[in-house]
Amino acid sequence: MKLEKLSDGKLQLSMTKSEADKVSDALLKKAGELNRSTLDFAYLSAEAVLSMDNNFRQPKSFYQGASHAG
Repeated sequence: MKLEKLSDGKLQLSMTKSEADKVSDALLKKAGELNRSTLDFAYLSAEAVLSMDNNFRQPKSFYQGASHAG
């Protein structure tokens, strides 16, 4: 996990998939004790982990308007 301050003053947090998974799991187990911002971060990191597992890509023909009716 890496936290750095960017030149524009913003903070950037970088973590691996396994780190994000561990953080979100630990935070969500304590959901009843956490404030809204912390829960938002937990859900965001959990969603990022799930999206890393999703390899589905819509076929190009869908966007090009090709008909799939038989």
